[in-house]
Amino acid sequence: MRTSCAILMGLLLIAPAAAEDAQCPEGAQLEQDIQAAPGCLAAHKLHQACAWGSSGDEFMSEAVIDKCKAGFFDRLTRKQMRLYEKRLDACGERYPVTQDGGSIQIYLSSMCDEDLAATYFKAAKGGQIVGTPRWRVPNISE
Repeated sequence: MRTSCAILMGLLLIAPAAAEDAQCPEGAQLEQDIQAAPGCLAAHKLHQACAWGSSGDEFMSEAVIDKCKAGFFDRLTRKQMRLYEKRLDACGERYPVTQDGGSIQIYLSSMCDEDLAATYFKAAKGGQIVGTPRWRVPNISE
């Protein structure tokens, strides 16, 4: 019983710290902060924490994707490029942007594309993608 209580107390103390990491920094100026981020993963983490959940996120995702692509995109083999494009298509199928979809669909699609680029960036070693990065179309909450 004491062990269970101790574990529960430990989890309660850890949970708020983990939640704080995902919060948008106070006073964040998203566009400038993404541009100033030291790299792809920092920009991606910042955008995830500060996303608006609207079509405005598309422009922030483009900036993050550009940072990520700089670390791997021009060194993809043809086969890797085809797989990357196929995975982008999977984002488009899961989160289709249509005239009826509106702002939220644009947000969901752009965040999926951004997640893919960040995954490839993480897998890049010295700019080269060694093997095929594991990735699934993410479930992005609205």
